[in-house]
Amino acid sequence: MTALLSLVFFVSGAAALIFETLWFRQAGLMLGNSVWASSLVTSSFMGGLAIGNGLSAVRGSRWRRPLLAYASLEAAIGITGLALVALLPGLTGFLAPLLTPLLDSPALLNSVCFLVAFVLLLIPATAMGATLPILAGALSFTEPRFARVLGMLYGWNTLGAVAGALAGEGFLIERFGVRGTAWCAVTLNVAAVTAALLLSRRFERRDDIAAPPPALPHIDGAARRLLAAAFLAGGLLLALEVAWFRLL
Repeated sequence: MTALLSLVFFVSGAAALIFETLWFRQAGLMLGNSVWASSLVTSSFMGGLAIGNGLSAVRGSRWRRPLLAYASLEAAIGITGLALVALLPGLTGFLAPLLTPLLDSPALLNSVCFLVAFVLLLIPATAMGATLPILAGALSFTEPRFARVLGMLYGWNTLGAVAGALAGEGFLIERFGVRGTAWCAVTLNVAAVTAALLLSRRFERRDDIAAPPPALPHIDGAARRLLAAAFLAGGLLLALEVAWFRLL
């Protein structure tokens, strides 16, 4: 059963990165600048993952059938991801009547467009971020070794992401175009939704009352320094990603 959920998460990761590569393209059309587009998509994508992880950590333990919640999230990712592919190139034109007073200030105008797109991209990214904790929680019903479960799911999801990024740019966009590739990603989301619904009863909490969320451990000075180091490392890595994007 763990292998089946790992396969589901592989498919989910492929769909997510296909969408991300498409958002890069569409955001570039909106902003007219590939570096701003990469900054927009990368920051909103990672910010959404963080928010989704946090929300799921707080609420996830209350779901009696977590795979139903996971299926709902995958459906939301497919719908909003497809909508953003269609919406992003025309977003500036759509906002034009509202932003006319800012035409004399291009920097402010671009900042507003960036912020609106950032908020829109947060929606599917937040749903993506919530999927890993939910699946890890579902597997914890049958697999007590949490570290093994988390590592396996994250590993397969990352492999799926690699496959999705390569397939999207290397094959799908050339063959099916941007919107056709978006529908390919939606198809993968539908496959993940279907599998999760079929497996949902096998990962149902046995008791009728959901367990309360676990208490957070005490964070001392050493732990705070570790978290600060992780925060700094994340910032440096994403700054490098934007720089690499520009150089390549």
